[in-house]
Amino acid sequence: MPVLPILSYLLLALGLAWLVALPFRLPTEWPTHLVAFSVEALIVLTALALVPALQSRRVRHLVAALVALTAVLALGDLMIRLALNRPLNLTLDLPLVRALYDLATGTFGLWGGLALLAGLGLIPLAAYGLTMLATRSVQRTARHPGVRAAALLLALTGGTAQILQAEKPEYFGTYWPASTSAGVTLASQWTQFRTLRTVEPAFRTAEAEDGLRDIPQGRLLAGLNGADVVLAFIESYGETALADPLYAPRIGARLEGFAATAKAAGLHAASGWLVSSITGGQSWLAHASVLSGLTIDSQQRYDLLTTGSRRTLERYFAKAGYRTVAFEPAITRPWPAGDFFGFDATLSAADMGYRGPAFGWKTMPDQFTLHRFEQTERRLPAGERPPVFAKFSLIDSHAPFAPLAPLVADWERLGDGALFHDLPPEGEEPDSLWQDTGRLRQAYAASLDRALQVLQSYAARHVDDRTLLILLGDHQPPGIIAGDTESQAVPIHVLSGDPALLAPFLDWGFRPGMTPAPDQPQPPMAAFRDFLVQGFSPQDDRRIARSGAAAVELDGARQSH
Repeated sequence: MPVLPILSYLLLALGLAWLVALPFRLPTEWPTHLVAFSVEALIVLTALALVPALQSRRVRHLVAALVALTAVLALGDLMIRLALNRPLNLTLDLPLVRALYDLATGTFGLWGGLALLAGLGLIPLAAYGLTMLATRSVQRTARHPGVRAAALLLALTGGTAQILQAEKPEYFGTYWPASTSAGVTLASQWTQFRTLRTVEPAFRTAEAEDGLRDIPQGRLLAGLNGADVVLAFIESYGETALADPLYAPRIGARLEGFAATAKAAGLHAASGWLVSSITGGQSWLAHASVLSGLTIDSQQRYDLLTTGSRRTLERYFAKAGYRTVAFEPAITRPWPAGDFFGFDATLSAADMGYRGPAFGWKTMPDQFTLHRFEQTERRLPAGERPPVFAKFSLIDSHAPFAPLAPLVADWERLGDGALFHDLPPEGEEPDSLWQDTGRLRQAYAASLDRALQVLQSYAARHVDDRTLLILLGDHQPPGIIAGDTESQAVPIHVLSGDPALLAPFLDWGFRPGMTPAPDQPQPPMAAFRDFLVQGFSPQDDRRIARSGAAAVELDGARQSH
């Protein structure tokens, strides 16, 4: 009995099967989960050992290519699950490679980011090379009859373990050694690719359905009485921030302080929930869902939207006589899709006139972005200019969550932002922060707290009875922050000095104050466009009353909610 060749084969086969299975077991709280083998790898190696026609260099290259592809899919799936809390869809997620580059270089610097990406790129190359070596050795040792018998027995054992796991999981407890994740992932990616062809016809049908087109122009958004509307997306602000004990005490206290500040400034507030179209990242999809009134949960649907004819929220504001502007401090490159949305002005990072430092990945502090809006769009009194609809993509709480810009108490000092060169940033550097999950979660809470603190200061200073401020989260934070929650709900807050402007929101299920209740309705983001336009477009020529009597009546209604 050729003991040495048999042992050699078993080590090679189990080693390769372990390497193929390992990436699909990460991350895990159970170390035993890392001791696993790929059933597919054992079957392929057995075929190489038993079938003479497969014992060629060409077949080895094919197997190595499949293993390398599996490594790419496993790595991508791991990163997508950690960041976006969902499985990989290779066809739709390929555009995120550019976002990965931006995040890596923004977090670790150009050379550090490039080194990280190069290391990731070496993984499939290493998988290819190791598979070539392993399959060649397998085919050499397979000349011995004992090795072929061992190969067949090993494959049968692996297959039997997989069947038992599926049929009798109680036998294994928390340890499931057999893995078919590689084959399942390859098959699911192919299935997803094939089904993409059916998406466009259904999307175009939904896109064409738009009841808002029938609203007469004279009544369109007339209930706002010309008030400015500020729609600000707060990065990574999800239900987790209010429900998870790791974050709820700090964020809850901030919202209580926000409510007190608003009351002292003569403002009224109401809060509720929306269900985001995505989780963990890809903020632009959530923004598009709100603006379009359609569920935009993939890059494919986003591309379909921006090449179609859907009338988005800002276009209805423009039709009602509003000037429409978008402040996009995270955009640092040409944005062709911006033409579809049709804002009168879209300000990217280069258009803001910011002369201060970047704070890690973040191009500028949210405080400066809001300050620039007030300087450029609301410098004149409301009666001397058209009303403004402004959309903000705020980034203070964007990963990697640190460092943070300090809050400048006197907004008049902000100028062009150069003063931030002389103000020390808060928080540690991301390259050390991301090595410790506990500290990373603390940094997330600190960054979200800062984002809300800036908005608290902004509301007290700039929101009045001619302003409707709408603050909403874009999505839940990444999975490493949010944990295994399945919720995609995000908070939404509305503030104004005119309580009548909050009436439609209260009718929609919002509650007074800055803290939404867990049992409040959670409509989808895609419902917000129609709600806002219909809620402020009266059915007749009457406007929402602005008299003291109406305010008293509204306050009474609020008490009943």
